[in-house]
Amino acid sequence: MSDLDHKPGVKENNLVTRNLKVVTGNADMASVVNAIDELYGVDSVSWEADKAVLRFAYDATHCHLDVIEALIRERGATFGDSWWNRMKRSYYRFVDQNMRDNASHEPHCCNKIPRK
Repeated sequence: MSDLDHKPGVKENNLVTRNLKVVTGNADMASVVNAIDELYGVDSVSWEADKAVLRFAYDATHCHLDVIEALIRERGATFGDSWWNRMKRSYYRFVDQNMRDNASHEPHCCNKIPRK
């Protein structure tokens, strides 16, 4: 696949996929999915009602999990509070931050002659 196979703002190298359980409460998940899909950097979103799982893919340099979580809470739903869901969210935040840090890092070359 190439960058042209994705939505604008999404690069293949920075694409991450996430699967998290959601407690819907009284939220309309169709509007939640549409709102997430409109965010810049989000490539795809799907909702599996029978498993209560939200699956989404986004470019970690343009979007991150906290933005999506805030949008979900704003609409009346929350991510599940199980141990595994909390562990995955923590790991996802770590990976997202690491990808944002690495995207702005300028590599250096060790083969250059040092300046005097």
